[in-house]
Amino acid sequence: MPLVAAHPEIKLATHGAERCIVARPRGGACQFLSGTRCEAHPVRPAPCREFPVSVHVGTRLQATVVLSCPGVPVEPLIARSVPGEGVASVGFHPELESVRARISREAGRRIEEATRRRRRILRELDAEGRWVDEERVRTHLGTKRLAPSPAEYAPEDPPFGQDDLELLPMYYDQRSGPVALAKGLGGWEARELSAEGGYEAIGVVAPPDRRPVASEDAEALLEAYLRYVLARDSFLAAVHLELAQGREGGVMEAALEDLHAVGSLVLARGSARAKLRGSSGVSLGRDDIERGIRATDLDWLDRPTWGSRL
Repeated sequence: MPLVAAHPEIKLATHGAERCIVARPRGGACQFLSGTRCEAHPVRPAPCREFPVSVHVGTRLQATVVLSCPGVPVEPLIARSVPGEGVASVGFHPELESVRARISREAGRRIEEATRRRRRILRELDAEGRWVDEERVRTHLGTKRLAPSPAEYAPEDPPFGQDDLELLPMYYDQRSGPVALAKGLGGWEARELSAEGGYEAIGVVAPPDRRPVASEDAEALLEAYLRYVLARDSFLAAVHLELAQGREGGVMEAALEDLHAVGSLVLARGSARAKLRGSSGVSLGRDDIERGIRATDLDWLDRPTWGSRL
């Protein structure tokens, strides 16, 4: 491991089958962060080299872009959802080259293992009459409106986050550290995390108890984002796993329910961020929806699936 050779003082921890770099205590940043610079940049590990690209290992390798990264444009989502519109290349050449360099026989073995897990889940759900193939789900739901209606709007609160600050949903807001959302007294508390650990409270806002009104272009962006979520292999693989573990319903119903949950969070977090900026948060524009996407996307990419991450 080049990183260990270059920095023998590194502190590592084991997480499952992987070794991870230990962060600073109390939700602090990576131990190699100095100001805004990485002191281990030439030998940084694959997740750092490849971010914001994330690769799901299922019956195939599928790369997706983490839209929580503020440097990634969201405009291609709209172009992708409009028939006849071309989608310009966004880049990510160094990140994808790093991915290609890691594809080996090991990746082939993991695809075979994931495929076996999928077959086992398929047999279980099919025997119960609850299985629907992924492409049929996408084709059917592709004809429907995916954003939640006022009756379907039901955002989850973030965790209380007293000790496990790293488990809170986070976003970047032109501050020196990321901002985390935690459930607190009186609403959602925004906390700016310190690189050294701990946080500074920014403010508390009440999440909207009813679906915010969104402008036409804001609704279009939300709908396009939810179609991007549906296109991710990891999304439906997570739905399959939860059904196999006891969740009620069928694949189609669970997928639509989860898309409504994603859309509800985008709306609620977009509204909360608008309130923290001094707005009412009742009526949302396109920029508010984008901020809601930035504050939501990574949560859903972190869900366990019958596959794995490369």
